[in-house]
Amino acid sequence: MDKCKTYINEFDELIEGGFIPNSANLLAGKTGTGKSSFCMSFAYCGAKEGESCVYISTEETIEDIKKDATAVFNWDMEKLEKDNLLRFISIRRDFPTEMSGEEKKIIQLYISDISAQIAEAVKEMGAKRVVFDSISTLELFIRDDYLARNAIMDLLDKMKELGVTALLTGTIPEEGGKLSNLGIVEFLVDGVIKLDFVPVIEKFKRTITVRKMRRINHSSLIHPFEITGDGIKILNIA
Repeated sequence: MDKCKTYINEFDELIEGGFIPNSANLLAGKTGTGKSSFCMSFAYCGAKEGESCVYISTEETIEDIKKDATAVFNWDMEKLEKDNLLRFISIRRDFPTEMSGEEKKIIQLYISDISAQIAEAVKEMGAKRVVFDSISTLELFIRDDYLARNAIMDLLDKMKELGVTALLTGTIPEEGGKLSNLGIVEFLVDGVIKLDFVPVIEKFKRTITVRKMRRINHSSLIHPFEITGDGIKILNIA
């Protein structure tokens, strides 16, 4: 089976060559664990290989994402945009803190709008990849667990209908043992990758673990990694 490679140094070897095509995968971690860098790598490296990508941001501005990519990796995102291999969409929104009985309708319209923007960009570009950074914004907005589950399921279904391989980021709460704010997304996606920021050896602080990957005989070990000017590198320690 052809895989959707991440092209991240040594990571594809942990998941038998890459993601299952047309799958949805959660990249979960606390602040500072490297989620955005991983997403940038997935989008940029794929685009460099001719696999166009739509990058959805719900929190950062597009300008900040580009500046971060240049500062961390010295990557020219704008050239890929001009070549129609990479497209950024910002869907940062402000919502009322209290909602009336029309909450469900508002949520449906919001998800429908997001799906429409993704679909339009994917079809225009013939995109093969989608980055959604981050799904935690939707979880915080949709306070009802039942509505949240259905809304996220609908969004994932729409992306699968488009035939793209999706990478979604989620913030792990400081307490509770969940891999996402509501503990819902990790059960809906095909794969879960967990990033941590802990001292494994004095030299290595960031680690990556593949928690779930359907239909793939993946590594279940904790692997240290580094974010370098040459990209993300999974490190082998004996």
